[in-house]
Amino acid sequence: MMKPIYIFLILIMVANQSKATSQIPDVVFFGKDTLNFYDSPLDKIEGISDKILRLRKDEYVVSSDCWKGFRAEWRIINDVLYLSNVLDCHSEKQLNPLIEEILGIKFTDGLIRADFVDGDYWAGKNQVYEQSFYTPIYKQEIKFAINEGRVVNSTKTESFECDYSDKEDLKNFILKNFNPNEIEDLKGESIKVSVNVKSDNTGRIREVKIVHSTHPATNKLFQDSIMKLPCRPVYFLKGEYWSIEESIYLSFNMKELKEYVR
Repeated sequence: MMKPIYIFLILIMVANQSKATSQIPDVVFFGKDTLNFYDSPLDKIEGISDKILRLRKDEYVVSSDCWKGFRAEWRIINDVLYLSNVLDCHSEKQLNPLIEEILGIKFTDGLIRADFVDGDYWAGKNQVYEQSFYTPIYKQEIKFAINEGRVVNSTKTESFECDYSDKEDLKNFILKNFNPNEIEDLKGESIKVSVNVKSDNTGRIREVKIVHSTHPATNKLFQDSIMKLPCRPVYFLKGEYWSIEESIYLSFNMKELKEYVR
């Protein structure tokens, strides 16, 4: 008697944990841009995920990155939001007939006008994967203010780029700021270091912490060099500054290091 209950509890726990993972986002086509919605406008329909899954008669998978069981595609045409597709996340099977049944509206020329959508919806493009853990972060964001399916306003937010975002540029800057007198006695074939960097909403570095180094004696040297960086990239989430530690991993060939510094 206990076994079915035990299995049921495990399934509930797995389902809840899976929602901690980012859902495959809805896509919106806006002019020449393809963006990812942070939140699906279909969520305006109460219990939409359960309704779609109950109507499905085929085999499907609800995974940690698709715990809703679907993703949707949208188009903004002449400032009006349209639903163009509802798809299985993995098989890409079209689920449009199920949405038609739920909404009581048929697709016309491949579109349903999204009159049921109201509110502010954020979308982003050019994802910054090294900043995206459970929350996707993008270089560009657009906030769409929508009233009964009509886009009444849109606001763009751009990240601040930095000339030293590329790893090689970063390494070269650090090398140029080394004091040659402090590395003459270093031994070994290479030096590896991992660093956590905190910067503010202007891109200015506020804190440098050495997490690991094969040559701890150089920690202060690396800290001082990295602190001299003029900037770090600045990103936003729904228009608000996204504050997170940046992890930097560096490796230097000892021979090249000494030759470069000299």
